[in-house]
Amino acid sequence: MQLVFLLFLIAVTGTMWGRTRFLKIYKQEASHVLSTRTNGAELVETVLWKCGIKDVAVTKGHGLLPDFYDPDQRRITLSPQHFNASTYSALAIAALQAGKAIQHHQGHRPLLWRTAAIRWGAQLSLPMLLVAIPLVALGMGKTILPLLVLFWCLLAFWNLITIPTEVDAGLRVCRVLEELELFRNLDERIGVERVIGAASTAYIDGISVAISWLGRLLNSWKQAEAN
Repeated sequence: MQLVFLLFLIAVTGTMWGRTRFLKIYKQEASHVLSTRTNGAELVETVLWKCGIKDVAVTKGHGLLPDFYDPDQRRITLSPQHFNASTYSALAIAALQAGKAIQHHQGHRPLLWRTAAIRWGAQLSLPMLLVAIPLVALGMGKTILPLLVLFWCLLAFWNLITIPTEVDAGLRVCRVLEELELFRNLDERIGVERVIGAASTAYIDGISVAISWLGRLLNSWKQAEAN
């Protein structure tokens, strides 16, 4: 069991490093706006058109995974702040999802393995967390906590070893953006590509997604009550 906790600690440390780096760069570039005012949804549609991909829809999302490419539904979902915005950060997140659609279109199978792990990890983490809390309160922590740690450890390590798939998606879409000549100057190109690179290494683990979703849900409730 000590080995499991050690592996969990390593996985969590790597996850936290990736997410912290991403959030730092994301915030730095979120104040810069593309001169053409192209928003995230328009960027995705332009990239898909350039690659001859006609069967992928672009929608605005509000759920557990607000920025996600679903290869089964052939749909790119973008959160509202990325769907409508023209900031470097919004465009980078949108572009990365377009990169995954390019991977799927070109038969890059590791994409399917990673997206399946992210989707199932996010969907299972929330109910597991809700079940674990009362069990721990009933004194069953010694039984349930090691199982939870093992689950999140395996999920975090899977995300870690499949990071090259995210990096590949970023590289593919950057090549398309260069062909489109979307950027008016070097600052725009570097700014967007910085966020794409950071997002590629921001490991997505189920517990972080679940907590983030709960936070968004509670914030929505507070806003509704305030109105």
